[in-house]
Amino acid sequence: MRYLRRALDASHPTDEPYVMSDVEIFLTQRVVYATLFTTGFISALTVLLFQFSRLSWPDFFAKTDVVFANSTVALPLITILYALLLLYLAVYLTTAVNRLGARAIAQICQFPRLHDLRYEYHTETMFRMACSKRQPFRLGVGIRAYMAWSRSGLLIYFAVSTVIGFIVSTLVSQWLSAYLSPSIAVGIGLILYTGWLVYRAWRVQFELRIRILAPLTIRSFVNELREEWHTDEQFQEIVTDALNFAGILSSLHIYVHLLLAETLTDRVSAAVLPHAPDDFLPKMAALPVAMQRSVERLLLFSMLIDGHFTGTERKRLKQLQDQKLLTYTMNDIKQLRDDYIAGKGLWL
Repeated sequence: MRYLRRALDASHPTDEPYVMSDVEIFLTQRVVYATLFTTGFISALTVLLFQFSRLSWPDFFAKTDVVFANSTVALPLITILYALLLLYLAVYLTTAVNRLGARAIAQICQFPRLHDLRYEYHTETMFRMACSKRQPFRLGVGIRAYMAWSRSGLLIYFAVSTVIGFIVSTLVSQWLSAYLSPSIAVGIGLILYTGWLVYRAWRVQFELRIRILAPLTIRSFVNELREEWHTDEQFQEIVTDALNFAGILSSLHIYVHLLLAETLTDRVSAAVLPHAPDDFLPKMAALPVAMQRSVERLLLFSMLIDGHFTGTERKRLKQLQDQKLLTYTMNDIKQLRDDYIAGKGLWL
């Protein structure tokens, strides 16, 4: 009776597999906090060891005269080598800490064993897509491109983030030292560097959370669409247009997009291929009202399932609003995204 009463009082069922339990939320939050704290500690220690060593032993870190093209150039070789050593240790320690945190969260949520039995196949497919000419790998600060590279991607991601943050924080400290005391300048650079790397580590944890939430959410949503329209050829054809309109088929190197396209191909439409959806809005407007609502749900689901809500997606939704094809408000969509990220499910 207590279970039935709780189920009746809840706005949604509390035992859905794609809704995180209170225990999972509590434990994963603790792991995330521990991972971020350790990452911040490593970052702060890196800056302190570098800056205070230079300030304490200026003679040891003096510039070295190097002959280059018949001219003598003073270069801080010892400082550069010392910085490279610290960055090397920081990168590997930060990567190891974040891998341990990711593994702990995966074990708590039993991922991928209870979520995606073909996880290794999907990671290999993502890697092939990331290496293809259509989806070239670009060295940047975004996490999603590196996630397609599996184990090596996380190391490269933290190497790029660490080097960029260290260089910027060091330059800021050097510039501020002309106006402030050395300790204050170092402190400001330390805060910048630590905050940057903690944020980069949080992005990893965020993507892992989405990767855990997405598979069962996708499976449940696609099964609902199949029950409604699996025998309707018109809906099967519009699925491809909807995925192209939402930008899913142009980013299959992202785990949740690959999983959504594959599940729809297996369960609803076997003709999911990339193309330019120039005529999508007129097609959607010509659909029956019930089918329009299902296509609208598919579009919103496709845009929200990765946990991001980009400017391009907002532009697409604005086009739907202008054509009177969107029944959800932007506030409703934001609330759906917040609930999904919080582990409460993506209810459309």
